[in-house]
Amino acid sequence: MAYTRSASAQRLIDAAHTKLLCYYHDGNTRTWWGRSALPDNRRAANPYAIELKRHQRYVKKEAASIKVAIIYDKRTGHELHRFSKGNWA
Repeated sequence: MAYTRSASAQRLIDAAHTKLLCYYHDGNTRTWWGRSALPDNRRAANPYAIELKRHQRYVKKEAASIKVAIIYDKRTGHELHRFSKGNWA
């Protein structure tokens, strides 16, 4: 079964600089795309850093349920950070 994203969701994915791939203890997998938007339509001086910080904050909050989390640079495809066994490597 193919999943079709809405146009607005695809725009968010296209604008993202990073993605977070989470593997959970219950066997589920989820991809989170970076968001660099700030409140009140302000623009971030370094949107890349905002996305990394948000991904890391999410993993810290959900650490008990996450088995492995990997942050990738979306443009190059390189792995930036890996969370495993409760620690960032």
